[in-house]
Amino acid sequence: MKRAARLVISFALALVAVPFLPLYIERTMLRSWRVDRLGDQIDWGWKLTSLTGYWWNYHYMVGEQRPVLWLKLDITLAVLYALMCALAVDRAFAWMKKRKTK
Repeated sequence: MKRAARLVISFALALVAVPFLPLYIERTMLRSWRVDRLGDQIDWGWKLTSLTGYWWNYHYMVGEQRPVLWLKLDITLAVLYALMCALAVDRAFAWMKKRKTK
């Protein structure tokens, strides 16, 4: 199989699998309960989630979380993760072919 075709096929397969990995950033509200009379405290924090989990929570996000920005960033990360996986598979096949010819 030609190298370009192998790279495209492995990129497409990786692009299908990558959104299920918990490697994406989500800005979320963290709530901590206090013991004193002041009640609870709400802060903003970060959470690692899968891209599908991010999409399920997307409709409930508020403006302070800037969901459009983080969705764009997470989609860019998904493409980069898929590209890295495809390049790793391509290098593995090239190494196996080189090893086989020796």
